[in-house]
Amino acid sequence: IALAAAICLTGCGMEDSSALEDRIQEITILTGEQTTSAEETTTTLAATTSAAATTVTTTEETTTVTTATTAATTAVTTTAATTGTAAYTIGELPVVSTTTGAAAADPSPDAYGLTAEDYAFLHDTVFVGDSICSGLRVYGILPNDNVVAKGCVGARNIFEYTFDCRGNEFGVAYALTVLKPRYIIFSMGMNDVNMTTPEVYCKNYDFLLKTIRSVMPDSVFFVASVTPITADTTFSTNEKIDTLNQTIREHLYGTSTGFVDVASGLKTWNGALNPKYNGGDGVHLAPEAYYVYLNQICDQLVDTKTVGGYANGIAYGWAKK
Repeated sequence: IALAAAICLTGCGMEDSSALEDRIQEITILTGEQTTSAEETTTTLAATTSAAATTVTTTEETTTVTTATTAATTAVTTTAATTGTAAYTIGELPVVSTTTGAAAADPSPDAYGLTAEDYAFLHDTVFVGDSICSGLRVYGILPNDNVVAKGCVGARNIFEYTFDCRGNEFGVAYALTVLKPRYIIFSMGMNDVNMTTPEVYCKNYDFLLKTIRSVMPDSVFFVASVTPITADTTFSTNEKIDTLNQTIREHLYGTSTGFVDVASGLKTWNGALNPKYNGGDGVHLAPEAYYVYLNQICDQLVDTKTVGGYANGIAYGWAKK
């Protein structure tokens, strides 16, 4: 499988952890400016977007999303609560949005193990991360508007990068203010595991979360675990990855940011990445691995009613009666 995204095997611009306390903890979004104090540089970005958008109105709010379609879609039967419906595709599942109320959807999972409830949650969610995270977009599993990710990104250097957002290049904070997700899942760490200690990794994540929360105070945050690697790769070790995951999990306990384990379902008996989920280099994931990744997230968040809301005319999580 030809990989669509590459990871920085030696890291991308490791920063001194002692500089964290000196970084300016402010992102200015009024004019699209993002200030990154780590490098003492300022990047001014245009705040206009030009991509065609579709407006979807639910019972709680109006959300602007960029319509994404894929080939070979799977038919799903839904019953609209009201008239005035509009159909479009999320991932590979056609869904129906209604002007008011929630639709009665088939609770059965599709061929990938995901239900209409799960897709409604994913519609409300943006994934932020590295090249592994970007596979969700590259392989057409989620629409572009649901993924803000790029190769070489880590918790230590994410503010050094810009991301494609509706035809523009924005810093991560400004991109999220454009997309306005209800939920944000941060999925990175492979570019940190060899470059920082677990303790510094947590401090870098703290700065990232604090900065994004300052511009997205109404969004709910989750941090996903770093995915495993194959037993034969020399990139790093699963022991180091497991330590990183356990440290950030304990660090987030009792805070307003949740933790999601996406690693366990991808592992084989020896704790390494299952060979059938290997994207080719022992580090990145094959397309089918992303459905395991998403199923784990939905099992832990939607099925437990940790999250909830209305999207595409469908109630999910705690909002479902």
